[in-house]
Amino acid sequence: MRTDRVIAGAMLVLVGACVSPLSREGSLPPAGAGLTDPTYALASAPGNGEAAGAVSLVRDALAAKGYRETPNGRYRLEVGLASAPPQVEVQHDESRGSTSSGALPNPIVLCRPRRYVLTVGMVDRASGDVLFRNAAVVRHCGSTREKILPRLARAAVIG
Repeated sequence: MRTDRVIAGAMLVLVGACVSPLSREGSLPPAGAGLTDPTYALASAPGNGEAAGAVSLVRDALAAKGYRETPNGRYRLEVGLASAPPQVEVQHDESRGSTSSGALPNPIVLCRPRRYVLTVGMVDRASGDVLFRNAAVVRHCGSTREKILPRLARAAVIG
């Protein structure tokens, strides 16, 4: 019985090593109901399937927040997805007031982790004012991004 608990505990530690806590830098989009015109148009169609999947998830999260996509929307939606080995550092401009809930890396790593960064922003098409811009970041060991992308989209749009 005690051996089962030890094995179960060890498995939980190993599973925890596969995904790091999510962090977000930058502001969330305001609720669509608080805007006079919560419409947007996608800046450009992404070329690969991974980015297209991320865009679809961001669109769904924005719809849940009260935004509508239209060809001549007030805002231009920008979505980017990148992945890199965790040794690659992401730098940002400290003067812009961005925040991060940085996490300590897990010392037990049984795979080759990658850092995934989803950037989302909206810019007023008439004035050029930035409504919001942020980046959601997570480190993940798994080979599939389907589990990570929904979490990144929610962190970038819903919070």
